Amino acid sequence: MLGWKHDTGHVANRIDLDAAAVQIAARRAEWRRRGITASETTWREQGEGWPPPLKTDRCAVTDADSIGIALAKGTQEGSVVLFSGGWADLLYWDGRSDHAVDEAPGWNDWLDLERFGQVLDRLTDLFA
Repeated sequence: MLGWKHDTGHVANRIDLDAAAVQIAARRAEWRRRGITASETTWREQGEGWPPPLKTDRCAVTDADSIGIALAKGTQEGSVVLFSGGWADLLYWDGRSDHAVDEAPGWNDWLDLERFGQVLDRLTDLFA
């Protein structure tokens, strides 16, 4: 299967998660300015069995396969999880209606850091 490491079963890294963390950090001031609360960045640890634990301390993660951030403003909630394979899960709910966004950017066309930044900006812009 294209993109898979046969020795471990993990998806081959297509995007640098540490560089993606810099993209997240660069947006925190803008989120605060817009009244959006951002969670701590989470890292999913593949090296500790199933289910893989989420950690907020990057130094405590030896085999990261995803990085995520959750945002909230009033009743609105959203999140982005970027997987090392180069795709993301983007979720957003306005908190008042059936309007929800559930997308997988990069699933068919792997993300690079610039496009991951665009995914973060898209999520930001969904918050009214």
